[in-house]
Amino acid sequence: MNSSFRQVQSPAVAPPSGAFSHATVIPVGDARLIFVSGQVPVDAAGTLVGAGDMEAQTEQVLHNLQLVLQDCGSDLREVVKLTSFVTDAGARAAFSKVRNRVFADSRPASTFVEVSSLVHPQWLVEIEAVAVSR
Repeated sequence: MNSSFRQVQSPAVAPPSGAFSHATVIPVGDARLIFVSGQVPVDAAGTLVGAGDMEAQTEQVLHNLQLVLQDCGSDLREVVKLTSFVTDAGARAAFSKVRNRVFADSRPASTFVEVSSLVHPQWLVEIEAVAVSR
């Protein structure tokens, strides 16, 4: 393992489905850059949350993101960039309702992308993030 960064496997969320970590933490001066892998709408046991419901799935994804960030010594307030992948851009209002509530006090740079599908056919949203923590 490279000593210049730390990989984080959060016990609070479902294990990754492949050869990747939940997050990678890189020290930069007196701060840390935190790169969080795409979080999906499953609970800690890996069970889908909110089948067919963009709002419920977005809640679960952002909850998982918060849990991973906590295990990195950070939280959602330190997110500086979000990349959101959705399977139906027409459900943006439901997505934005949750996202705007969760990030009401901050406005991280964001990208919103519609994709033809995610790894699991019932997943409607996946979100990856970058945070800066001191």
